[in-house]
Amino acid sequence: MIFHTKNNRSALLRALDSGDLDRLSGYLEGLSPDTRKRFGPHPFDRQAIIDFYSTKVHQAYVAQDFETGNLVAYSIIKMGFLEHDRPRLESWGIYPNNETDCTFAPSVADAWQSCGLGNGLLHFILADLKTKGIRRMILWGGVQSDNDKAVRYYLKNGFRIAGQFQYQGDNYDMVLDI
Repeated sequence: MIFHTKNNRSALLRALDSGDLDRLSGYLEGLSPDTRKRFGPHPFDRQAIIDFYSTKVHQAYVAQDFETGNLVAYSIIKMGFLEHDRPRLESWGIYPNNETDCTFAPSVADAWQSCGLGNGLLHFILADLKTKGIRRMILWGGVQSDNDKAVRYYLKNGFRIAGQFQYQGDNYDMVLDI
C-alpha cells in the first residue's frame, strides 16, 4: 500500500521480507542515539536480526521510501506476549492470551517522524492483525513515561495506560483493544 505523508512524501507500507536484511541494517544504523535508546526489542547487528527472525515467532512491517528504496519505519509484532511481563500485566487486570494478543514495537526514522507515517503504518498493521484474529496489542516493554511525543501518539491512536512500572526509569504499560 502506498502511503502519502503530511509533507507530501510517499512510502510503500508492506511486510518485511527476506531480501530486506541490508535495508533493515541500514535503517537501524541510521537511527539517532535518542531513537535507538527508545527502541530495543533486538540488538542492532546483522546476526542478531537474522537470529531474531529465524524462529518465525516475530513478524515485521516496514515503510519503504518510494523515491530511495530505503526503509524509513520498522515495526515488530510478536504474536502473543512476553511471558516475563505476565505478572506485571496481570497486576493491571490484563490477562494476556497468546491466541488473541500481540506485542508491538514500532520505530520511525528520525527524518520521517511527525509526518503521519507512524499512524499510517499502525493502521496498516492493525488491518492485517484483525484478519488473523488478534484483538489486543500490548506495547513491547511499554513506553518511557518521559517520552511525551510517543505517549501522545499512543493515546491519540486509542491505546490506554494500564499502569506504570520501573525499568531504567519510569515506563507505562499501554494496551490497545483492536
